[in-house]
Amino acid sequence: MRRNDVLLSQARLVSRNVANPDGTFSISNEELLQYLNDAQDRMQNLICAKKNIAKIFVTQQIISLVGSQEGYSIPDRLLLNKQIENVEFSADGTLGNYVRMEKLNMMNRDTNTTTYPWGYYKQGGQLFLQPTPSTTSGTIRVTYERDLDDLDIPRGVISSIGSGTSSQFATVTLDSTADVYETTTPGWSTQQYCSFVSATGARKCYNVLIGSYVTGTNVLTPSPTPFLYTANDSQLAVGDVAVFNKYTTTFSQLPDACEKYLIHSVATDLMNIDSSNDYSKFKDKRDEMEDDILRALASQTSEVQYVPQQDRFEWWG
Repeated sequence: MRRNDVLLSQARLVSRNVANPDGTFSISNEELLQYLNDAQDRMQNLICAKKNIAKIFVTQQIISLVGSQEGYSIPDRLLLNKQIENVEFSADGTLGNYVRMEKLNMMNRDTNTTTYPWGYYKQGGQLFLQPTPSTTSGTIRVTYERDLDDLDIPRGVISSIGSGTSSQFATVTLDSTADVYETTTPGWSTQQYCSFVSATGARKCYNVLIGSYVTGTNVLTPSPTPFLYTANDSQLAVGDVAVFNKYTTTFSQLPDACEKYLIHSVATDLMNIDSSNDYSKFKDKRDEMEDDILRALASQTSEVQYVPQQDRFEWWG
């Protein structure tokens, strides 16, 4: 998958949305980014509905228990605030001791405390362990479908990092000579949050609340400062890319086969604005690509699939 700004340029090319004589466009990149994000959201939801067994957006989080705490939130983007696949418990947090927990309903709520909870129910994107664990040494491993990161174009490239360590940073300076990046338009002063990714779009540091951005020196200061990395972040480096908003990246995390669909989806929206006569042709082409992708994902692989067992140890007796 190519970078988002390249996809937008391709969408303009396909839809013949040419630049004005002064080099500007009548339809801004900000509007095109909305179309691009809408297309990604639509495709992810269609894939998740179509491919109900082989989940391609599944990931895991390990959450430490808090003594006498019943409810736990997943520190990430949970698809549709509900797509949890599996929850396991380890009394000491070691990998070899995880056991599957039973999925329950709210009617099974048990507010007694215990060393070893055995079940959970979901409510409002949270997990409620049953009975309430009293231990502080255990962990739960949650397998869930993740809502893909939003898409943005590069807004700056880091040239230096102030007070940067493996656990924090105080400021970052964006390279004013990197003309391909938008360091002032739209202005950083209009943004509340930003994120940082590698040159290939991999997560480095997400959901940074912006304290200030000084135009001219291009110095960004988080609030509070220094910013402390979370368990899912990694240390920033010179050359990393800044983007606007929370959970944002410069490359779509959809399968590479979806690139043409994203381009033509944005182009279709452009045609709907520029030329109603051609819109239906572009829409038919987009729908055809959408159908091709979903049919390919729905096809079975050649892997041997055994009949699922509630407990694999029941095979032995």
